[in-house]
Amino acid sequence: ENSVKDSGCSYYIIRTSWLFGLNGKNFVETMLRLAQEKAELRVVNDQHGKPTFSLDLAKKTKEIIDGSYGPGVYHAVNEPATTWYDFARAIVGGHKISSCSSQEFPRPAKRPAYSILLNTKLPPMRPWQEALAEYLSLRK
Repeated sequence: ENSVKDSGCSYYIIRTSWLFGLNGKNFVETMLRLAQEKAELRVVNDQHGKPTFSLDLAKKTKEIIDGSYGPGVYHAVNEPATTWYDFARAIVGGHKISSCSSQEFPRPAKRPAYSILLNTKLPPMRPWQEALAEYLSLRK
């Protein structure tokens, strides 16, 4: 079997998921805003993925490019997998949240139920719970 380094491939593709960061719109900011506007939130509980903090992604991208990793495709995500519902619960704490299915909450773009990216080439990134705590402390 040929390795990526032997393939002649000269590019890096870094895939990520459920990105949140200090600039722009993201799920964390949406949940915080909605928690101020509504007494109860409804969040889908049948979509699975890995929330990823943009600062962690930037650090991992630099590590990949500057390190001993050859060109190729990489998955850079915080760990472990979760649902939008459990992510929302971590974001807004004691706010009342109920779960619903994707069918009960239609969106213009169809979302996959299982979008968990498996990291098989890199050391694992930190838990998304730690990353979320840092994000929330930085945005104040």
